[in-house]
Amino acid sequence: MAAWSISERVNGIANMAITGISSAATTFSGQNYGAGRIDRLRDGQYRIPLFSGLITLSFGIFFILIRMQILRLFTSDPEVLKMAGNFVTIMLLSQWMYAVFNGISCIVNGAGRVKYTTVINLMMLWAVRIPSAYLLSTFIGGHAIPYCFPISFCFGMLCMIGYYVFSPSWKKLMHQPNSTNTIAPRAQLS
Repeated sequence: MAAWSISERVNGIANMAITGISSAATTFSGQNYGAGRIDRLRDGQYRIPLFSGLITLSFGIFFILIRMQILRLFTSDPEVLKMAGNFVTIMLLSQWMYAVFNGISCIVNGAGRVKYTTVINLMMLWAVRIPSAYLLSTFIGGHAIPYCFPISFCFGMLCMIGYYVFSPSWKKLMHQPNSTNTIAPRAQLS
């Protein structure tokens, strides 16, 4: 428990980019969808998840390199440090998949299509992460439980990429031309 607790502090710092990019992605998507700028939405649907994944992976590698120095701020117990160091490495090497998943989810949510993303979020936890943690602990041992996170991140990312590729409603939206109905600019005050 101690190892997990302190490793989550490092993970939280390293993954602040996901939160910021996700908020921006939802706003970006909603504004461009509402304005009828499907061209921007088409462009952002790939760039945002790509850069979110790359930034998260870069931060992850950096924090993996300095993880022990940071973890020593919270404990000096060698066994806790070893376990926490392993947890940090597993999480930060796989967090980029969550960043890609989250970037795509935010783009889709911003365009008002929330049903699929809600189902996938629930499945990531209840149908993938919890059962895989149980199976890993039963057949490999308790030390393997952290691998349930990369498994669920990969599942979520692949499901959201699949949405982009296979969803008829998303394909239809991405093939729409830009809207010509724009709001007239406010009259200038003299």
